[in-house]
Amino acid sequence: MKKIYSLALALLSTAAFAQTFTATYDFGAVTATSGTTDPTPVPTASNVTFGSFTAVNPAAAAPYNSSGGGRFSFNNMPLGGAAGSDDYSAMTGSIDLTRYYQVSMAPALGFRLDLTSIGFRVQRSGTGIRTYAVRTSADNYATNLGTITIDPANPVLSTQPGNIFFWVTDAITQGQNGSKINVTSINDLVAPLTVRFYGWNADAEGGTFSIDDVAFTGNIEPLIGGLKDNSIAGLSMYPNPLTGNVLNITSTANADKAVAIFDVLGKQVINTKVTNGTVNVSGLNSGVYIVKITEEGKTATRKLVIK
Repeated sequence: MKKIYSLALALLSTAAFAQTFTATYDFGAVTATSGTTDPTPVPTASNVTFGSFTAVNPAAAAPYNSSGGGRFSFNNMPLGGAAGSDDYSAMTGSIDLTRYYQVSMAPALGFRLDLTSIGFRVQRSGTGIRTYAVRTSADNYATNLGTITIDPANPVLSTQPGNIFFWVTDAITQGQNGSKINVTSINDLVAPLTVRFYGWNADAEGGTFSIDDVAFTGNIEPLIGGLKDNSIAGLSMYPNPLTGNVLNITSTANADKAVAIFDVLGKQVINTKVTNGTVNVSGLNSGVYIVKITEEGKTATRKLVIK
């Protein structure tokens, strides 16, 4: 038990400052024969694990390879583009959730991750895609990730309602910078996140969708050391140490509370909503835990000892 107490104290004393990271995929080892998985070494960042990009397209015939080296570029994308037109309203296609490029990332055990932005370079062939968007596993790929912008400004690219990027100038095929997503909805991740890039409205079946220099920026911080305490008025958690199965949590407001309990390794073991001031902890073993309590927008943390 003494070792557990020491570990808990060490975790509580961990610096509470988030570390910012930027992980860039440059697809430097991709060739016209490298297949659907990017063979380039993945980027690295402290306490974050990154996977390799893969291309998924059940409509494509094998072998399925990048159309060019040094970038992730595949054909057989959903149709609907209007050749020769620079008008978004002329596009007739729609996103196909079975065709995409994807990559995963995960925080290390005991850490949480905030994704703050995604920036990338895009390119197309003469009959390639005209629209593209990004989705994530955070909402089971239900909506396009946003807010999107063109930064730096680029007249070849524009943004459309629904967080859709539009390649404006059909006659241009050179690679273009500026596709950027400012992310505000992906915070406090403790599990892997998968990000998917979708392209559609190609002018013809052989048209390509190419991405390059994909940069993910975010913050990583200790799950316990980074928890914030915003002083919930009159907060009381008892008994502590606890010898039974019921933990009482009360406050001056006695409003509904979100309660998350973490073990000394930072693993979340309970996540519940408290409406009657009690939490059932019968499933927890003896040891030291950290309790995160949120009420009316304020968050506090407490150490809990279960005997």
